[in-house]
Amino acid sequence: MTKASTLIDVLKRELKSRRITYMDLAQKISVSESSIKRMFASKNLTLHRLDQILDAAQISLHDLTARSY
Repeated sequence: MTKASTLIDVLKRELKSRRITYMDLAQKISVSESSIKRMFASKNLTLHRLDQILDAAQISLHDLTARSY
């Protein structure tokens, strides 16, 4: 498993623990829910999109990376 893939898995778990649904996230970053699902399923996020998701969920990149170890 790649480091990026691991990071996205950790992000999914963190969103779940904060009870943030894909629908909630989609509304916060102005994309469709299906786009969010596709990003997470394909484990393909741009840095810009990752930044938007982290801001919307109020998760720091430092916390996310720390949890991936």
